[in-house]
Amino acid sequence: MSSNIEKKENNTVKINITIDKDVAQKAYDNAIMRFSKGTNIPGFRKGKAPKNVIEKYVTQERIKVQVVEDLFPAELQKAISENSLELAIQPVIESFSFDLGKDLTIVASAELKPEVELGNYRDMTVEYSEYKIPDNALDLEIDAIRRRYSTIETIQEDREATNKDIAVIDFEGFVNNEPIERGSGKAYALDLEHSNFIPGFAEQIVGHKKGEEFTIDVTFPEDYAEEKLKGAKAQFKINLIKIRQRVLPELNDEFAKKVGNFKTVDALKEDILKYIEDSKKIENEKRKVEAIFNQVIDTTKIDIQESMIEREINAVFEETKRAAEQQGQDWNKLIETQGTDSITKQAREESIRRIKNSLIIEKIAKVEGIKIEQSDIVEQVSAIANAYKTSPNEILKEVTQNPHFFTAITQQAAIKKVNDILLNKNTFVAKSV
Repeated sequence: MSSNIEKKENNTVKINITIDKDVAQKAYDNAIMRFSKGTNIPGFRKGKAPKNVIEKYVTQERIKVQVVEDLFPAELQKAISENSLELAIQPVIESFSFDLGKDLTIVASAELKPEVELGNYRDMTVEYSEYKIPDNALDLEIDAIRRRYSTIETIQEDREATNKDIAVIDFEGFVNNEPIERGSGKAYALDLEHSNFIPGFAEQIVGHKKGEEFTIDVTFPEDYAEEKLKGAKAQFKINLIKIRQRVLPELNDEFAKKVGNFKTVDALKEDILKYIEDSKKIENEKRKVEAIFNQVIDTTKIDIQESMIEREINAVFEETKRAAEQQGQDWNKLIETQGTDSITKQAREESIRRIKNSLIIEKIAKVEGIKIEQSDIVEQVSAIANAYKTSPNEILKEVTQNPHFFTAITQQAAIKKVNDILLNKNTFVAKSV
């Protein structure tokens, strides 16, 4: 096999592959044998039809196509290796020429990754926004745990709702005396302390009693998703059906045992403090990497071809659409609300940044001679298993069944190693506030 590369514009190349006639002939004969075994030909048992009959029945052209499909993947890998090509996507066969008794030639077109002129990424002093633990971090974490173990009870006494309660309400909204589409609800349980309703909605329920019917006035935010409701003044008729309250468990040793393997409240608090410190370290490492990456991106030259950007934009659109649908949003209405130009601009900026990040990580890994070992894969598998609270064997099973998953894990391992280099080979200084 021999190959040569013709460089074209926009980071594309033509790959010309020549396969020796003897190799091509052997592949041709093997293809005929497979067609013979898998094809029903009148008058012959499977696998017993002679070569000339197979060639006539299946056609030589179809057999030759099969030969190309059989030989091309391995020969392409040789050509890629011999010519040190870094492909952006899988090549496409443009043409082939195959006369029996002669060499097989294949012409494929391929798009290459752009060249990366890497900026400095070592021995720098980098400023970053340091994350600091809030003074009440322990109390907040304990409150969050107690909320997870809380119970909800209906208030029996005749009292007013407070901002700590859950109000069960019927509501109906109006703008200019016209009902708001999807602006009503029945027996809706609204957490008055953590409401995601329009600003001012939950606050106006506080102070009312069970059985009261009343009207509240609110104004939709200027950045509200639905165009016709942006900044609109609205009225909501409210029927306060009942008031419920969240009852938190008492913070004692029994509660600590219930939460986990803790004998005392102090042991639980100690574990929470360790979690807070670990979270701080992870967050600050993330901020440091982000800070230095911003500097590396600014000093790195990459001429990204438009086709590569367009593919990434499509991927961003698909992810955004999927996320919107999972949250119950109408994708078409979202585009209509935000505007096609705005969404496309955001997707383009995100796509270019993703591509640059990926190419820079690959370049640093190559310059640093980073190799992914089995231990790196095991570490990533264990981290994923821990995050999803499953066994590493379950993740390994998924890896063996899904090549894309294995590729993703390998990429994550490479990113971790590159990040370690960025963190260890530079000096970081917290920005003064």
